Amino acid sequence: MKNKLFLAVLLAAMSSSLATAGESDEKWYQYDHLYAQIGTYVHYSSSKDHDGPNLFGALEAQKSNGWLYGLAMFDNSFGQFSQYLYGGKTWNFPDDWQHFHFKLTAGVIHGYKEPWNDKIPFNSSNGWAPGIIPSLGYKKNGFGGDVILLGNSAVLFTVGIDF
Repeated sequence: MKNKLFLAVLLAAMSSSLATAGESDEKWYQYDHLYAQIGTYVHYSSSKDHDGPNLFGALEAQKSNGWLYGLAMFDNSFGQFSQYLYGGKTWNFPDDWQHFHFKLTAGVIHGYKEPWNDKIPFNSSNGWAPGIIPSLGYKKNGFGGDVILLGNSAVLFTVGIDF
């Protein structure tokens, strides 16, 4: 029950943020461009349970005001197919650092199931859990790269392109 309540509060906060994110009369689902990412390398904390190199792909709808939403699909560190449906915001650094950014997303992760369902906080018995994921990146002329922090257990390096 506690997990479901936490998830409901998280989703309500996300939808409220996205609904008010537009600075004009645009709808939350309108976007300026899409950004596709693929995972290039994942470094895990040492554990004999980790399954090795995994696939990662994400598609984000990004707005000019920094708000975004997206879907990532990946094999988790235990080899289970997983998904992350999220919304978030990107903040660009000022002046000489203008191509660098900090991104924070929040959403719902699905796919961490038995026997690894305890590896994500607040995970339900069906493999659903809330997630908050920060990253640092660089993007110029439509090409980018990010370093994504995955809790205290992994770091993911990605490359991406606007279209």
